[in-house]
Amino acid sequence: MTSKIEGWSNRQKDTGWGYAFAHWIPFVWIYYAITRRTITPFLYQTCGAFVIGFSIGFVSAIVNPNVEDETVENLASLGALIGSPLLVKKGVDQSRLFAKSKLTN
Repeated sequence: MTSKIEGWSNRQKDTGWGYAFAHWIPFVWIYYAITRRTITPFLYQTCGAFVIGFSIGFVSAIVNPNVEDETVENLASLGALIGSPLLVKKGVDQSRLFAKSKLTN
């Protein structure tokens, strides 16, 4: 287990999109959460995917009430899959800002 200061320092190294796309790989988020001592990217991904899926389902029901459930599920899954790296990157950036403020204090 890493210390808080080590985790905050490790977060400052995450400037690219590597971990954002790596969250597609199962259990990478657990490694990231342990070594960076944060679950913020995972929460952004989970909550964001839920909102994307719910929004696609809601809009599909309004636009075409006769659309099949399987089609909506596939579209919602695709939307969540595409949006996942963007959401994780936002979570990584947010956790980096928090760690930066903690390291300067």
